[in-house]
Amino acid sequence: MQKNDKLITIFTPSYNRGRTLGRLYESLLRQTNSSFVWVVVDDGSTDGTGDILEKWILEKKIEIFYFKQENKGKSAAHNVGVRHITTPLFSCVDSDDYLSDDAVEKIVKTWAMRQKGDIGIIALRSVTKLGRGHRPGSLIHTKLRDAYKNHIISGDAMLIFQSEVIAKYRFPEFSGEKFVPEAYLYDRLDQDGEMLLLDQVLYKGEYLEDGYTRNMNKIIKENPRGYLAYIVQRLEMDQSFMDRLLDSARYVSVAYTVRRKGILRNAPYPIVASLAFPMGIVRYILCFKGQ
Repeated sequence: MQKNDKLITIFTPSYNRGRTLGRLYESLLRQTNSSFVWVVVDDGSTDGTGDILEKWILEKKIEIFYFKQENKGKSAAHNVGVRHITTPLFSCVDSDDYLSDDAVEKIVKTWAMRQKGDIGIIALRSVTKLGRGHRPGSLIHTKLRDAYKNHIISGDAMLIFQSEVIAKYRFPEFSGEKFVPEAYLYDRLDQDGEMLLLDQVLYKGEYLEDGYTRNMNKIIKENPRGYLAYIVQRLEMDQSFMDRLLDSARYVSVAYTVRRKGILRNAPYPIVASLAFPMGIVRYILCFKGQ
């Protein structure tokens, strides 16, 4: 695909969400700034999603690029979406969510205020909460992980990344699995620069009963290699002993779920993993046993 003169790619992975995509589509039609393209990767839907998208493409009201893959999960769909970026910015908006009418306009204005080294924007979702110490309207430059650790924000946020940065990274893909935590990619991006916080809600939606968030423990148990890849990477990036201890407990719980051989010997920090082992087993019992 050739480069586009628009600013941002709105990327949407979709699996059997034909019933909810219309709300997102309508919100894109209402945008007060049209400097965007919409890239939809259909993750093997069987509900007629492709027919719906083809209809909208023929309407030519906004620029839409549609791709379909066999059902491999959101992280694999994300890898496809990144390969088709044509704009300077890239943001993932899920198929059951939608944007405020001025979302693109505010992203354009905020990106114009970036500093050297900024790799993107953190905007608020309807579920995001600001920390008590944050002054409304203030400009904050922060790494994403620090924004959470320092209690600047809590809950999911809308993330807009510079395309040339996010294009450097991919989610790993494992045969028979369909999930790798999104934080796997965000932790890597965090090494490249800071984000500009926009303290306004641009992204709206809710957690559906069959979505990832409401079924996380079951999803992790069904996709242990993807989750272990994330935890091992995070352990390699952890700076404090407490972070290593807590992440080692998470590592132990998932490794124990799949009866991985040499759980402690093969841990990134074997001694810390030994200390975290009891916590990991408790976590396994509470979160995964019986799932």
